[in-house]
This record gives sequence, C-alpha cells and structure tokens, in this order.
Amino acid sequence: MTVKDIMTLLESPDRVRVIKDGEEIYNQYFANMEVDKDIVAQIGDAEVKRFRAIPEITHRKYKERGLIAPMKPEETPDYSFRDLQLCIYHTITI
Repeated sequence: MTVKDIMTLLESPDRVRVIKDGEEIYNQYFANMEVDKDIVAQIGDAEVKRFRAIPEITHRKYKERGLIAPMKPEETPDYSFRDLQLCIYHTITI
C-alpha cells in the first residue's frame, strides 16, 4: 500500500502526520496535503509501513492557565474531562 492509496481513505478535515526514518516530515490537515503537489510528488509512491490514528489530548486553555503545551500524542495529561480537547492525527509511517 502506498501513501496515495491511503489518501483515498482520508477526508479534508483529517489531520495527517507523515513519519519518515523516525522524523516527522509533514503535519497538516489532509485538505492542505491534497493540494500540496510537492509533498505528494515526494512521498505519494512511498510504501506505507504503518498507519494508525493517534490521539492528542490537551487542556482547552493551557496557555491562559500556564499549563504545559500540547504533548506528544503518546502521552496523556492529568486534567478534568470537561476541560479537555481531543485531536486525532492519522499517522502514516513510510
């Protein structure tokens, strides 16, 4: 399966991260990726080694409250549920 194959499954508001050789090379909404001809040309035919949805949970008002900034998707903060916001990154490892 290639990145172009995965692209047929995604929707415009989806957040997409692309990891290559352990480094994040792309982190945008899918709508931006669709029109970015350079990134599609660069990675479109690359074989997908892994594809997963990774949640990032943060406090809605982390800046105002002096809390830590959004974390790595693998970490979960210790906040009340009502104060949280959730973003899901569709992570493609090539």
